[in-house]
Formats: sequence, structure tokens, C-alpha cells
Amino acid sequence: MSEVTIKSIAKALDLSPATISRALNDSHEIKRATKDRVLAYAKKHNYRPNTFAKNLKTGKTNLIGVVIPFLSSPFFLEFIDELYRVALPSNYTLVPFQTQNQEAMEKEALLFLRQQNVAGIIISPAHENSNVALLEDMHLNGCPIILFDRIQHGLQTHKIGIHNSMETYQATETLLKKGRKRIAFLCGKDIGNTKDRIRGYKNALLNHGVAFLEEYIIYVDYQDPNQAIDEELKTRLGELKDKNLLPDAIVSGTDTLSIKILGVLGSLAIRIPEDIAVIGFTNTNLADYLAPALSTIQQPTQEMAKLAFELLVELMDKKSDSGAADYKSFLLAATTVYRKSSLI
Repeated sequence: MSEVTIKSIAKALDLSPATISRALNDSHEIKRATKDRVLAYAKKHNYRPNTFAKNLKTGKTNLIGVVIPFLSSPFFLEFIDELYRVALPSNYTLVPFQTQNQEAMEKEALLFLRQQNVAGIIISPAHENSNVALLEDMHLNGCPIILFDRIQHGLQTHKIGIHNSMETYQATETLLKKGRKRIAFLCGKDIGNTKDRIRGYKNALLNHGVAFLEEYIIYVDYQDPNQAIDEELKTRLGELKDKNLLPDAIVSGTDTLSIKILGVLGSLAIRIPEDIAVIGFTNTNLADYLAPALSTIQQPTQEMAKLAFELLVELMDKKSDSGAADYKSFLLAATTVYRKSSLI
């Protein structure tokens, strides 16, 4: 089958190539009846625009950079998968990078994407203040940027996340109502949404008259979800046990740590949920098959990806610079699924 081009469509419909081009680009110069005729033919014969030629003409590319901390994280993996679903039909190509929570790696990714003249970027920053100046410069000079998940960042743009403090408040409160009073909070060090999640945890303790202990904030410093962090978790729990402060419940603030802690507690012969109940953030569809099944706070990943793409396209299509936009923060509702790990 020969390739369908503007010239072949023009010949088939007895129209000029210029008319076909204008119709495909929804030009106001072309009558609606002609546009409908051209679009119907193009769809029937699977016409694909020559994006390379179009990019040369407009000076824009159809590339979208996606910068995330970890490609192996269930949450970020699901986000990118959904982003592919919504971007490809619009003839955009994703260029994904992972930063491993390192500002230097994030900077390298951003500089590369700028060299490739990407049309826009969707990013979950490495840290709260990582590469603010560079991101602002790109955002205000032809490369609009959308923030998602880790939205406590200095860049002024559209931001998409969840009610982090509310979600951890509710998880902590659920455990408190089940009689658990020694609740620890497990989190990644220097991760952008950690402060909000800790605030929700602390507020739940305060509102239920339970004293906050600094020892129950367990920070874990890791640059890759696949690295061996089990020993660090065992060490921290061992220290609490030696102080007679072993918790009776854990709320975990990242998907990586939520999954890891189950194995670590099992290796220490700690029963879940009898000795320690666990609720964690994770979007893995395997939560039901973990031992025991893990109670999870699941972020609306697909909705976040769709909204991020729509907002980015809107900014990319604006004629004025990105600095003039009316930016909003979108806080979407998460879903908590209670399973055996927190049943008491």
C-alpha cells in the first residue's frame, strides 16, 4: 500500500495540495464542507502527517519531555504508560528521563531536552527547590512545563497532585481508631511531598491526643528503588526495639518503602497486622498478592496523566509566553483500599 500524502489526497479529491493542507490544519479559509470531506478521506486512508516537515516549517517539535525520579516505581510507571496512551493519538512523542532523586541528573536531562527543542516538559522534581532557575528560564522561553506529584516546588506553573496531608491524616486516624497508639511514619528523605504527608500524620496524632515522638519519623535516604535499603530499615527498627519503642503500626509515605517494609518485618518475625499494622502509598496492582495483602493509598494516576497532557498542550498552543498564564494547582482525590495488612 502506497503512503497517503497531501498530494495523493489532493489528487483523489480533485483539490489543490494547498487546500488539503489548510483543511488538515483547520484553517478558517476553508469551508466546513470541504474540511469534513478532507478529514473523512484522511481518516479512512490512515493519513499520518509528516511531523518532521511540519517541525521544520514551524520551528516546533512534537517531542514532550517527561522527567521523573524513578522509571521502576509503580506510580511513575503507570503515569508514563497512561501518558503514552493520550499523547500518541495526538502525534506527540515522549522522551522520558529518570533522575534517581538527584538534582545533577535532573539538570542534565533538562539541558538535553532543551537542546532537542522539545515542545514542553512534564516533570516530578527531584527535590523541592531543584533546578528552579533553569526550569523558570525554559518555562518562560518557549518550553512550557507542568509539575505533577511533587508539587511543592518554586516554579510557577500548573501543578497536579493529591491532598497529601489529608490522605496520611485519614490513614493515621484509621489506625488510631483501631487502638494503635505507637504509629511510625516511614518516608524518603528530601522527597518533595514528604513534608505534607508528615503534617497529616502529625495532625492526626494531635487531634486524637497522642504524643508525637521524633523517633517515629523514619527517614530512609535512597537514590534508586532497586537498591538494597532493607538493611537500613532493619537497623532503624532494631534501634527502636532496643529503646523499647517498637511501633504497633506504620504509615508509609512512598510506594517503594511501602512494599519493602512488608518483607523487612517478615524477616524480623514481626507479624502483620497482629504486631504491626501497615498502610502505605503504592499504585502496584500486585498489592492483593503481597504477603499479607497491603492496604494502600492509590493516587489517581491515569487522571493525573490525562490532565497533565491537556494542560501542557494548552500552554504549548498559546501564542503568548507561558509567564502570562493563569496557573492553578489541581488536587485530585486518592483512593484508600484497606486490606489484610491493616485489619485488626
